Amino acid sequence: MRLACVLFDFHNTLVMTGSMEGWLKQAASDVNETVDVANVLPVLSTVWARAGARHPDAAWDLDPVVHRIAFEEVLSEESSCSPSLARRMYDLMPEQWVAAPGAVELLAAMKRRGVAVGLLSNTALDPRRRLAELGLLEHLDAVVLSFEEGVVKPDPRFFARAAEVLCVQPGECLYVGDTPGNDGAAVGAGMTCLLVPVVDGRPQLSTAAELLGVQIR
Repeated sequence: MRLACVLFDFHNTLVMTGSMEGWLKQAASDVNETVDVANVLPVLSTVWARAGARHPDAAWDLDPVVHRIAFEEVLSEESSCSPSLARRMYDLMPEQWVAAPGAVELLAAMKRRGVAVGLLSNTALDPRRRLAELGLLEHLDAVVLSFEEGVVKPDPRFFARAAEVLCVQPGECLYVGDTPGNDGAAVGAGMTCLLVPVVDGRPQLSTAAELLGVQIR
């Protein structure tokens, strides 16, 4: 395989969520509400899986309005979270994203090798500002998002579109993600796919780095 490009998934691959309890308490303080952490936290930790069950066509990753509604409805209807608290939780979401251990080093190493580096994500919430704050955006040649392209993983057209944006052939791409369903579908577009384990909420990017011959902390 001639490796011309490495594409990365966003959540649970390049970034992860920090303290969910801290996120919840910050939002509750902002709206001056008390919150039953034990009740809300289990729903918050599975909010997108629950949203996916409500919207199996993944339409919530194609429209920013639907994306917000899906998040807020899950929290307010499946836990004791009030609508006002759910709204504030959504507003604060980008601040909770932190770079996965070794993410910056891995992207920078690929760039130094002259390999194109991209991000491909199912989302209707633009992460570019947070990516810049985390020092990741400067190492990315392209950010390809479902709500901007009108297609979502696992559709192979979405992976093919990312290759097109980066001016490479799908067969020259390695896709790095964490889920067999959505991310593993990269093989349907002709890409090689590497799935990294997520342990205690932390993507194990060292797995990808070792296979790519890169040392990261």
